[in-house]
Amino acid sequence: MGEYVMTIVTIGGAMPGPGAVTALVAAASVYFAEADTLVRDALANGTSLTFEDAQDYGLTPGLDAFCRNHGLSYHRAWIARPGVFDAGVKFWQPGMASPVEESADDGGEPMITLAALRNCHEAGETLSD
Repeated sequence: MGEYVMTIVTIGGAMPGPGAVTALVAAASVYFAEADTLVRDALANGTSLTFEDAQDYGLTPGLDAFCRNHGLSYHRAWIARPGVFDAGVKFWQPGMASPVEESADDGGEPMITLAALRNCHEAGETLSD
């Protein structure tokens, strides 16, 4: 049995070709019921694409891989399941060697614990570091 939590995935970038639209719809449909409509609306409006729905552990591995393979930036945020896992964000954009995953609040905003912030400060790191 899974742990389904609200998950938001935002995708941006130029589609690499007409066949990629159909492939994106197929990749997203595994996780999001309204994928076809949302993809076509975003393309028609020239905006980024955002999906929202409950996903098992907040994961969308096939969609993440599709984005990386087609050079599309993505940002995925999921809420916590108290006692099971914390909220987080995972993002990637062309030029990054691999996706980055960070702790987040339930609003999808990256965060750092006070203890980790103190350790960084004591090591001489600044916020920009």
